[in-house]
Amino acid sequence: MSVTRRALLGAAVAGAGAVGFARRSGFEPSSIGSAGPDTLTFALWGTEAETLAFQSLARTYEKRNRGIRVHVKVEPYQQMYTNMDALLAGGRAPDLFRCDYANLGMYSASDQLLDLSPYFGAAEREEFLPALWKAVCHEGRPYAVPHQTDTTAVLYRKDMFAKAGITEVPRRLEDAWTWAEFGEICARLRKKLDHVYPFTYGWQQAGAFRWLTWLWEAGGHLLTPDLSAPALESAAGLRAMRFTQDFFRQGWVPPNSSVKTASFPDSLFNAGTTAMAFAGDFLLPQIAAGGLDPDLYGVTYQPRDRVAATDLGGNAIVATRTTERPELAADFLKFMAGEEAMRKFCEACVALPTRKSLLQSRLDYSTRADLMPVFADQATTLTPAMTAEVAAPFFGRVNAALQDELEAAFVSGQSAEASLKNIADVTRAAIAAQ
Repeated sequence: MSVTRRALLGAAVAGAGAVGFARRSGFEPSSIGSAGPDTLTFALWGTEAETLAFQSLARTYEKRNRGIRVHVKVEPYQQMYTNMDALLAGGRAPDLFRCDYANLGMYSASDQLLDLSPYFGAAEREEFLPALWKAVCHEGRPYAVPHQTDTTAVLYRKDMFAKAGITEVPRRLEDAWTWAEFGEICARLRKKLDHVYPFTYGWQQAGAFRWLTWLWEAGGHLLTPDLSAPALESAAGLRAMRFTQDFFRQGWVPPNSSVKTASFPDSLFNAGTTAMAFAGDFLLPQIAAGGLDPDLYGVTYQPRDRVAATDLGGNAIVATRTTERPELAADFLKFMAGEEAMRKFCEACVALPTRKSLLQSRLDYSTRADLMPVFADQATTLTPAMTAEVAAPFFGRVNAALQDELEAAFVSGQSAEASLKNIADVTRAAIAAQ
């Protein structure tokens, strides 16, 4: 595999999401924006499986639209947004490009993307999960199609659970452990298993935004409903911060699995360092490739507090505002977000679809299809209010602050109150700077 999900996550640190936040010297923009009248240019990054899926679907679109060509330009994630920023500034942007939800808000708010309102009617919009459609909208208008998503569930080692005398795990979303029950499970694992930590969590580097799951579960929010001010300095915010600080204080997670480390859930879980891993479905192929016996592990739901929640992962596809082929670009977006193409992509790449019909059907995933229904159920806990916070135009700066302040809270002993205040201060400044 030429590009791994770990590489993508690690590389995202420089831009946790900001377009233009990390300029690289020596970049020479390609001529991707210059194409014939019947050619669409599509820039993307991806794993080997994702790249092959995109290329195959582009060929399918060409066969169904004789005379049309789709030029797929594959770039490393490390360069994708830096290159795109330069191409947009120079008037040579591609017709289409792949964009993660955390970066999407900055592009749409800066008038860089094609408004898709004329191309998607009310009935078509209703075919997508409301939370994911909300993630691609800015001021009520869609500027992307939600192509796929991924989310986090809890992988667990059956052999380790058996050794600790834990014989049952939640089998339905509504039966997920409460925070208190989860704490009891962790304490039992810690007591019964030598040299094994109860779990690891996937908030490393630019994944710091996944801490918001705990905030949402506690009933809190990062922002006010209109996204105009920070809201996490609250009783719910304190509850979430203190509970997650306890992961390190109680020895429930490896000390080297904090936010600014490179100890990712799949490697710790595969190595037998932890009995559980809060892992995204996109990590399933890497865990399988690591050689862990599939009979040794299963999956259950994330714990819940006042509500159930999860994180917003995955990517959208956008068309640039300056495309000379807006009708054709919009038609290609419709094709890629259509049921047939989305099914093929998600099955090959072990990703979750964003269309309601596909989430309600059985997909033939290439890896651990037996585990994917739990991830699909978990994805339904994501609400439009949650996705709006991550898709805010200024979220890149907030995510960078989350990295710094969570690390200080977990490792350096910074108080929960100070950590929340510092994140809120950065958030307030980021909102004011819009």
